[in-house]
Amino acid sequence: TAVLRQKLRRSELDAIVIALPFNEPDVVTKPLYQESFVVVLPCSHPLSSLPSISTEQLDNERVLLLGEGHCFRDQILEACPNLRRSLDRQKQSLQSVIEGSSLETLKHMVASGLGITILPESAAHLGTYGNNTLITKPFTNSDPKRTVALAWRASFPRPQAIDAISNAMQQAHHDE
Repeated sequence: TAVLRQKLRRSELDAIVIALPFNEPDVVTKPLYQESFVVVLPCSHPLSSLPSISTEQLDNERVLLLGEGHCFRDQILEACPNLRRSLDRQKQSLQSVIEGSSLETLKHMVASGLGITILPESAAHLGTYGNNTLITKPFTNSDPKRTVALAWRASFPRPQAIDAISNAMQQAHHDE
């Protein structure tokens, strides 16, 4: 997000797709759609037999997150406050939350048996792992989500282009 923010400010990019909140002076945002988070776990994990998983069921799990400074990490910790408490509790002992550098790395770490993770639905495609390796599960009831938005400089001179991108993205998400 920080790189996209800079490129937008320097006019290297005309518009960016980001998750809200995104606060930047002289930048306009338009929410496009809501994206659910899912739990990614090995097929052999005890929670894999459940139809859905509550945030409380993650309390005693080794949850793999992106490292500090990643906005998706912050979104997860906001949606799952128990994970933040677990992080705080574990600072003095063996940390139960392990950090990765990308969403793809987190999937590889789960496939390697290092723990479980939470991903946005759009990043949770598991095709490369074959059958009986990884599985995704939705959250129960609370259904943690994020709002995906389009952002552009207020001075951008082509509002019709922004409308076209926005409409195409909303339609593509609706068709999924």
